[in-house]
Amino acid sequence: MVEGWLADTRTSYDTVAASYADQLRDLLAETPYERATLALFADLVHAAGGGPVADVGCGPGRITAHLQELGIDAFGIDLSPRMIDVARRDHPRLRFEVGSMTDLELPEGSIGSLVAWYSPIHIPDEHVGSVFAHFWRVLRPGGVLLLSFHVGDEVILRTQG
Repeated sequence: MVEGWLADTRTSYDTVAASYADQLRDLLAETPYERATLALFADLVHAAGGGPVADVGCGPGRITAHLQELGIDAFGIDLSPRMIDVARRDHPRLRFEVGSMTDLELPEGSIGSLVAWYSPIHIPDEHVGSVFAHFWRVLRPGGVLLLSFHVGDEVILRTQG
């Protein structure tokens, strides 16, 4: 049931939004391979004609902000209204909106590139094709798609901040 897993994911991230942002705030400083991946993505986005770039499942906005620092016209979308509140608080000059990767409310071909930084881990296997179809629909021809995943098969829903 799509609504069930979406509601569970939203509730989980709404519950931990502030503590999650605190936990991840400086993580890029500790992960040079992630910074290198994002720098390569930024280079590819520039080569493909630029943004806008949608950071889908942006959480507290740290990747959106980092992409902006790399000269990318990025904005964030997240399922969790509380995560969006935190992203707006921490990055007030950037654009963030509540939305779902299962039904992106963006016009066809309107996005130069798209990043889903660990957020696809929440998609049940039977819905992956539909979500990726939404990504394809909103990307301009030649746009760049960056996906990142965790390895494993355990489902963890955070219920405490």
